[in-house]
Amino acid sequence: MGNGVRVNGHALRIEAGRPSVDEAYERVVGEFLATSSLDRDEAFVALVAKRFREFPARVCSKAIGDWIDRRLVEHGWTQQDLADRVGVDRSAVARWTAGGTLSLGHLVLVMIEFRSEFSDLPWPARKELTLEAYMAILAFVRGRIEPEGSPRTLDREQFWCLYHLFAEPDWERAIRSKDCDIIKKEAGRILTKAGTSLGQAPRRVTSVEGLRTLVEEWAAAWVVCLKLLPNDWAIR
Repeated sequence: MGNGVRVNGHALRIEAGRPSVDEAYERVVGEFLATSSLDRDEAFVALVAKRFREFPARVCSKAIGDWIDRRLVEHGWTQQDLADRVGVDRSAVARWTAGGTLSLGHLVLVMIEFRSEFSDLPWPARKELTLEAYMAILAFVRGRIEPEGSPRTLDREQFWCLYHLFAEPDWERAIRSKDCDIIKKEAGRILTKAGTSLGQAPRRVTSVEGLRTLVEEWAAAWVVCLKLLPNDWAIR
């Protein structure tokens, strides 16, 4: 996937390990972008990039909040106990345990009270952070593309199915062939690769029809994201 593609007339560099898309889909979505002007909406483009970069921090905050909650239980402390020790209001501790942002200074104080080291903190792996960011921003972009619909989210199984489906031109070629055996074989390839990325066989998306539905629902958001997001965020 280290090749370049074009969307709406613009070159798009794809880094190895970063989600990509076959040109058949980029062409269709490129036409959509040309009529919607989404890629020329500077405020929207800036917001997409901002949210994408901020989301990993939210994931880290949630992980740290869960860790603080567990340590409170282990020590037999209340949120007020920790607040008194650190010198903050109880509401601050409640915010941290709920996944709110925790400053480095307060984190250090919390660790001192818990007699913990930085190595004890449950920092999510880079791949997990990037994956969560992609899934969150895909849902955000789809909400902008389809504002009349109810909020939709993408789970990991769906993400990896789309990742491997769009990465190669084989699915689109199989669909154009209208040959059931070829389509079924290509679906098997995609699902096998998705299972490898997941660490287990897909359970919700298991058929040709399931993949067709994913493409219908998420192709536009997928290509728009590739057009607007940073090029250097690989997840593999």
